[in-house]
Amino acid sequence: MRQIECPKCHEPMFVVEFEGIEIDTCPSCEGVWLDGGELEALVGTPPPAKERPDQDLGPPTLDCPICVDKLVKDRYAGTDVVVDKCPHGDGIWLDRGELEQILKALAPSPDAKAHEEAGAAALAKVFKKEAQPADLETPSGESA
Repeated sequence: MRQIECPKCHEPMFVVEFEGIEIDTCPSCEGVWLDGGELEALVGTPPPAKERPDQDLGPPTLDCPICVDKLVKDRYAGTDVVVDKCPHGDGIWLDRGELEQILKALAPSPDAKAHEEAGAAALAKVFKKEAQPADLETPSGESA
């Protein structure tokens, strides 16, 4: 198992497994490093592709713990959370509390979940309905 260095405080990070995903965690600053695709796996959907990062967030200040290139600052899709991501897709750095902010911001609302469940139940009823002989007749009264 690899051990990486925290891009913020340069302390060795340790791995915590959450929902089958290995999250590199810094015991000192409490930031987390997620390898490419891991945040999307936690959130459940990939963020929409952006042409380029938000230039108003300032210059990069942290190095990628994998490839050592500068991490690019950007807002994570659908949130106001500013993250630091590897320009090569090696992963994403989240400061203390940012993972929770992203998960909370992108979690489906209880109303949306209830609506989806009601819709799924209605569709299940439609597709479980067995065709009756009367349902198979053509408009002229002949059987199909």
